[in-house]
Amino acid sequence: MNLFSGFMQVMHAGGWDMWVLLGMSIILVAIVIERAVFLAAQRTDTRSLLRAIGQKVAANDLPGAIKVAQSRRGMLPRVLEFGLKRGDKNRADITDALSIALMEHLNALERNLPIIGTIAVIAPFVGLAGTVLGIIRAFQDIALKGNSSPAVVAAGVSIALITTFTGLAIAIIAVVLFNYFKAKIKSFNGELIVAANQLAEMLHFHNTGQAIPTDLYQPSRR
Repeated sequence: MNLFSGFMQVMHAGGWDMWVLLGMSIILVAIVIERAVFLAAQRTDTRSLLRAIGQKVAANDLPGAIKVAQSRRGMLPRVLEFGLKRGDKNRADITDALSIALMEHLNALERNLPIIGTIAVIAPFVGLAGTVLGIIRAFQDIALKGNSSPAVVAAGVSIALITTFTGLAIAIIAVVLFNYFKAKIKSFNGELIVAANQLAEMLHFHNTGQAIPTDLYQPSRR
């Protein structure tokens, strides 16, 4: 109860800006949880998936390869399935199809990240606006009461600075999280591109009647 009372006192002292910052922090937490759950759901064993698909393609069993992709969860199997369903096309068409699938899924990966970036940018300004208004109120109170002692001025300014500190804290956390998710997405997108290119190579060899090199679907472990 004391903790809640202290929280409410801080919110009241900070004014309406603190409620805006609280709303931003709630949105930030919600997006972080949603993105973390979404990215976790995309995890798949790329090596085993490519191996299983490559063996089916090498055996001239494209329907079987499609079933392998459909049996796995995540974004990568969906991209590979998209390409496999166009496996009888020429290499340029297959590559174009895979590029379209990759772009669509990249948009899904980056969903809601602009909101985190926006919060990181505007949170300090919202906090600063609250501080400015708080200082104005503090000096208005001093003028009305006629008490301009250093202690009174310092107390008013310290309360006003609460919003600046809160805004900066939220912005710092948002920047860290934004960069973290960007790095994760870049790494995952690179993995998608490599796997898609390997599939395009497999299908090219398959369609030209050449033996598929095993290193395309049995990558060496580093």
